[in-house]
Amino acid sequence: MEKRHGRKRDWFWHLLGHKRHDERKKSEDQQGKITFLSNYAKQYFSLELDCDIFESLLEDNEWDTKRALADLSDYEEASHGILIEPPPIKQVILGAENDGGTSCYIDALLFAMYISNTTFDPLLTYDIPNDETKVKLQTVMRLFINKMRKGHFISASYVHWFRKVLEEANWHGKDDDGHWAQEDTSELFMFITETFDLPYLPFQIRLFHGANHDMDDDRVMTDRTLSLSIPESELERLRLEDMLLDYFYNNVITGIRREIDNTDILENVASSPTFAHEKKTLIASNVEREVIAWQVLELLPFYSAINEQGESIQTQLDSSFPDTHMILPIVLKRYKYEDGQMKKNKQMIDIPSSIDFNRFINQNVDDPLCPTCGHMVDWTLYLKSAVCHKGSSPYSGHYIAYSRQVDNWIKFDDMNKENRVSLIKEETKMFADLAENAYIIFYELDKTCHHNDRQPSKDTLNNHHHSCILM
Repeated sequence: MEKRHGRKRDWFWHLLGHKRHDERKKSEDQQGKITFLSNYAKQYFSLELDCDIFESLLEDNEWDTKRALADLSDYEEASHGILIEPPPIKQVILGAENDGGTSCYIDALLFAMYISNTTFDPLLTYDIPNDETKVKLQTVMRLFINKMRKGHFISASYVHWFRKVLEEANWHGKDDDGHWAQEDTSELFMFITETFDLPYLPFQIRLFHGANHDMDDDRVMTDRTLSLSIPESELERLRLEDMLLDYFYNNVITGIRREIDNTDILENVASSPTFAHEKKTLIASNVEREVIAWQVLELLPFYSAINEQGESIQTQLDSSFPDTHMILPIVLKRYKYEDGQMKKNKQMIDIPSSIDFNRFINQNVDDPLCPTCGHMVDWTLYLKSAVCHKGSSPYSGHYIAYSRQVDNWIKFDDMNKENRVSLIKEETKMFADLAENAYIIFYELDKTCHHNDRQPSKDTLNNHHHSCILM
């Protein structure tokens, strides 16, 4: 059999010495397990690796051969670029163990992004050209997601290793003393999406000011998240829909300069008796002045590989990010510095399971028709997952996550050692938690048929409704 030490993927296996070996002499039973694992890898995966690698696998699994074999299979799949599909509804999910009490911002974010959603999957499957650090991070992250989706337990030892790989990719996850620290999960989301070239969300910007039109009055801006400031309010609760309305339509822009046509002013001056008596001549011209503008935003409902600076993403294929599975990440800006300290805005915000999004879509986009019935379809946001934070600062406290699995919701909490992933039995409690602590919210933008020109039976209506989802 041909030896394959030179295969590009084999370098990944040499990363597995991430756990410090027990210096004590191995027992005969332990040495036998190392030999068994080595022979298994050679026979089934055509891998000939150093014994230290298999020793690391066994030590990480407390010398349990069955668990070590499962890890071996997981590593082999990840090294080949394989990404597992999200788990079926009834599958037991064990989740990730917290590393040192500071890794919840990583564990919760990856759970919300990947346990049930597939929109971000292409970030972990595309070929990265000539960047070994990125390839390493992508492979280790793919392994994390595969283990999570399979329902395998992700130990603190593995999470610790993952943090080291993040650090090598220029993620700053330590404090000033060099200790692993909790970081802002929204910043980690931006780091991951920038590192792996997530396409942009394009927004059409229009400025209305009454002055002469300028090219900058109608342009496109791009972003990967929607960051919403929380307004000062005397209301006990705010609605997310109202905050979106303010963000898209109630922005007043000051400090911009535009040309103003002074023809009308000159005509009034010229018609005055005093001016006519003096017989002076006025020359019409445009005067540049500072004006106040009303800004309107509209989402262009597709991913863009080009940002507003004209820079193009070359690594991602357009087909990898279909418009029918767009995710709109919303970050609620709950934290700010006040008197030298970070403080949390505790305003309650109702987070709905769905939002009518028609008014926020660019009006020049062709309205799609339902392929089943031919009726116009609606743009709707459906809540898919969320990351919540409890505490006064995003750099302390605790992060948890919620995710939707068809009709069920599941909760992830890496500090709940007895039940890190649990089925939500009372959704009212979950939505109460979201209202108080939601930080990153992931909505999926769907084009859905909601016609009701007939009154079919309940079963027919349910079946037809599902058939009218444009996928």
